[in-house]
Amino acid sequence: MTRILFAGNPNTGKTALINAIAKSDLEVGNWPGVTVEKKEAEFTYVGEEVKLVDLPGAYTLSPYSLEEKVTRNALAEGKFEGIINVIDTTNLHRNLYLTLELIDMQKPIVLALNMFDDFSRRGYTLDTERLEELLGIPVIPTIASRGLGTQKLLDAALSTVKTGNIPHIQPYQEHIEKEIAFLQHFIQGTPHLPPRLFAINLLTNDPYSLSLAQASKQDELIKKAARARCRLEAHMQLPIKTIITRARYEVIDRVLDMVLKKPILDKVLLSEKIDAVLLHKWLGIPLFFLIMLLMFKLTFDGSSSLVSWISNFFQDYLAKYLSMTLDNTMPPWLTSLLSDAILSGAGLVLSFIPLLFLLYFFMAILEESGYMARVSFLLDRIGRTLGIKGNAFISLIIGFGCNVPAVYATRTLTTRRERIITILMLPLMSCSARLPIYALFTAIFFREHQVLVIMSLYLLGVTIAIILGWISNRFLPETESKPFFLELPTYHMPNMKAVWVLMWPKLKDFIVRAGTVIVMASIILWGVISLPSGTEPQKSYLAQAAKVITPVFKPAGFGEHWEPVAAMIPGTIAKEVIIGSLGTIYGVETKPKITDSTFKEDTIRQIKALENALLDTILNMFNIHKESTQSPQKTNALQQHLKDQFSSPLAAFSYLVFILLYIPCISTMAAIKEELGTRWMLFEILFLPLLAYAASVLVYQLGSKFI
Repeated sequence: MTRILFAGNPNTGKTALINAIAKSDLEVGNWPGVTVEKKEAEFTYVGEEVKLVDLPGAYTLSPYSLEEKVTRNALAEGKFEGIINVIDTTNLHRNLYLTLELIDMQKPIVLALNMFDDFSRRGYTLDTERLEELLGIPVIPTIASRGLGTQKLLDAALSTVKTGNIPHIQPYQEHIEKEIAFLQHFIQGTPHLPPRLFAINLLTNDPYSLSLAQASKQDELIKKAARARCRLEAHMQLPIKTIITRARYEVIDRVLDMVLKKPILDKVLLSEKIDAVLLHKWLGIPLFFLIMLLMFKLTFDGSSSLVSWISNFFQDYLAKYLSMTLDNTMPPWLTSLLSDAILSGAGLVLSFIPLLFLLYFFMAILEESGYMARVSFLLDRIGRTLGIKGNAFISLIIGFGCNVPAVYATRTLTTRRERIITILMLPLMSCSARLPIYALFTAIFFREHQVLVIMSLYLLGVTIAIILGWISNRFLPETESKPFFLELPTYHMPNMKAVWVLMWPKLKDFIVRAGTVIVMASIILWGVISLPSGTEPQKSYLAQAAKVITPVFKPAGFGEHWEPVAAMIPGTIAKEVIIGSLGTIYGVETKPKITDSTFKEDTIRQIKALENALLDTILNMFNIHKESTQSPQKTNALQQHLKDQFSSPLAAFSYLVFILLYIPCISTMAAIKEELGTRWMLFEILFLPLLAYAASVLVYQLGSKFI
């Protein structure tokens, strides 16, 4: 098998190239953290087994972040036959720095000049044949988003591996080369790094290379490297890292002078014009919130009709005919299990697929266009007051989709202190699993102001997270700060295939969870409601447990009825379970209404209702409201129960505040344990419910006085 590593700076399109070459479903994104773990694609090409390994984005092989350490370790210690170095051709000067380090590894390399269309559009030309000659490696222009150049790139990589072609060393200044050669002479062998790169890293006092030298008992070599470092610093009057960095950029400048032809007048990129507005000092953040508000408005306006149709389809159509079919053929308990547990539970959750589809679609559009990568730059100033850098906000934004990958995405941060602060803030980011709960309650209690109320919940979570981050920054011990690198990709029109690849795994995960975790939780909940056997729901074990703790929530406004409190208990497994639990709890008490209409009539009615829902979806997104000739849509059983059991919209809002702030799910807690340890996980488990209770009580009590 031929193993090829894809290495390059963040946002250069490594993953997109693998997708295009291997027809794989690796996730494409512009956020550091998307490929924190190594991802692989295996396939057969011309009778040969090929494995492509997608490494995390890295700016250098002297890593600052955990992300870059994964890449360094894979290149130094992993088993592979070749490297494809993917660079953003619109930023050659920056990207070729890593290329020079890879050349020093003396492994078969192919250079992929990605985003070559954007580069050419600016009026630049590149002599690729001359560049190949200078570097001693194949140079292939590619456009990953359109799959252009990928076949030639793979052929060049396999050919280079077979011939064992090694790139040409790019020499630095004479003084530096003498010291490198001097150290190479005394190297007694290194288990992972080639002699030249090992010598350069010892010169720069790289911790990884020092540990290799110590492990191989080359103490004298370490001393010689220290003396060579002193000689260079004394001669050039600069720190050694600055000396090596400048030397590499001098080589880059020398190479580009020979191969790059600039236009007489550099064309002003559309990206620069857009950034002048979206990254404006005063307008940037208000525009960000405006974009988020527009995204949520389109999401809710576009999905509300389909959500209602799917909900009614399960409750009025499937439930009716399932009950009619099973009543005479199955035991009553099995009929109840299928209709009240599975159908009421998972069915209600699945009704929110249109809402999540649109949310993931718009988020993917923003990410694929290049805007989301700029959010971290935009919020960097705020982040520094919290003890974190702008790239921490990338993890927080991921948290709006799901808190679990957001926790893992903190591996891109350079210090443990930043990771702790960010992870403490993360559970307060309202994940997409909480969105269906908001949608359900706001449709009942805040129909006229649904988007604004949901936005207020998101902003409340962000505000409390910022306060928590500020407090954490004051109490956690200070550590040495490390540099923050951020690459801003060029704006481009989103590729719909890339958007689908980005959003489908998230949507599929929700559907799978609805079909597994939520179905199982609904079945268990149905069983608990039915125990002791034959008892009424009001006397079940779940009701008894919920009734004990329900009075505690009276100061928060929802301590009168046990059902909403009972739904929060399994909600610690996954937030999606809350809606399913409510459906199961009320489904036990409410049998589907059997009407006199025939199956054919009901089916035709459902098809017409679907047609109207699809039309409403299109019209609502453009804020066009057609005159309805039908009767107003009736409130379903679940909505009616909730409306009866909450004394006021304020009580319902207080309930949503608690849902927002208490434990997101057990998967998030497990991720926190894996990243920070048991102590921090236990802290979150104890702290978050207390925070949620205090906030919901405060909201209800203040609201009662002033509203």
